[in-house]
Amino acid sequence: MKTLLLVLLVTFVSANVDISKLQALEVIKEDEQMAEQTMLQMLRDHEGDEHEGHKNIFDLLGPGLEEFFKGLNSVSDEDMGLNLESSTGFNEEISAAMWQVYSDVCEQGEECQSPFMGCNCHSYFNKLENPVCRGFPCRLAKWATDGSAAKLLRNIRDQKDLKGLVGAAMESAHPLMQLACQCNPELFSTAVSCAKNYDGALIEGKEDWKGYRKVMKKIKFDSMIKFASAMFGAYCGDKEGACLGSFQNLAEEFAAMMDRSCSGETEDQCNNFRRLSDGIYEFIAFLSDEEGQEELTLKNIVKMFYVKVPKNFWCGDSNCAAGYLSKNFNNNCCFRNAVEKFDAGMVGEFEKYLRSFLKAVSGGEIKIPAFGKAVRTKISQSVNPNAACKSKYYEAAQKC
Repeated sequence: MKTLLLVLLVTFVSANVDISKLQALEVIKEDEQMAEQTMLQMLRDHEGDEHEGHKNIFDLLGPGLEEFFKGLNSVSDEDMGLNLESSTGFNEEISAAMWQVYSDVCEQGEECQSPFMGCNCHSYFNKLENPVCRGFPCRLAKWATDGSAAKLLRNIRDQKDLKGLVGAAMESAHPLMQLACQCNPELFSTAVSCAKNYDGALIEGKEDWKGYRKVMKKIKFDSMIKFASAMFGAYCGDKEGACLGSFQNLAEEFAAMMDRSCSGETEDQCNNFRRLSDGIYEFIAFLSDEEGQEELTLKNIVKMFYVKVPKNFWCGDSNCAAGYLSKNFNNNCCFRNAVEKFDAGMVGEFEKYLRSFLKAVSGGEIKIPAFGKAVRTKISQSVNPNAACKSKYYEAAQKC
């Protein structure tokens, strides 16, 4: 159980960057995996340590993070499939594939022939009233082929810390997000229709089609649309994307907190996660207690994690709550509105989708237990300081 938690901790660090999704090139993904292995080894070397008198857990993560950026900065254009002289910014092979996709998405005639996107999907998007929404798939294809995607990869490669990495990704995505904000919720419902009724050529063979349709029928897409449209709406703020800049700043600050946490001791205990180290060790001890294995229900695990980590973060230090955390998070009205929307009911919608998705794609082999109201509430409180300990934020709270 202890090793499982360590894997989750390292995955959390990586998920804030999610570099493999940003560039889809195996060479950088391999660099990320090597860094994760370094972090895991550092953590495993200290598995048996008691938390008192031993290293802050973020000092064990630091070397792996440093290794990741060292490898990232050393990747060449050739390794990444980049070519400055091409119009797309990629080499000939990748460019050819990208232009095929562009032609499929953006250059359909009266008689549809769409092996990639599928003619049904073209039909669904063509029925949307807003021209921005109708043209959104093509805008994505243009972003990929006009050099923007290649520029993003180069910017990512040049970054020295998590804050820069997150900032580079969000800055590149900003124009697309502004367009997408105009198309909520129809963008999600249309994308679901495309998936459920896909008729392109990416799926081959009778059995593959049979399996695909079977999976699609079992997934609770209605819950996914409710969750995604509500949370994306909060992320946007309005149809013009009023909150996009705020959330970019928030994401960069969270990343900077991780950077500071892994950089060693600091006088400021509020602008990083280092003060959570003892709580994380205590949570590990809870999971590792052989005499208490019967107590390791989902409800108890989530409760203990909530108390030792998120609640400790938001509520463990009154000065941090009234100062740094209020200034940078709770007094950001975009943030406050978003976390208020992420209530127990919204967690329940995500749970329905997640359970159905995992069960469908695994053929019934993966079944996660029902969360229950208590678990949903703790998950919601984990991101909402006012729900976790309103009294510590009340006096410093500004009106939204």
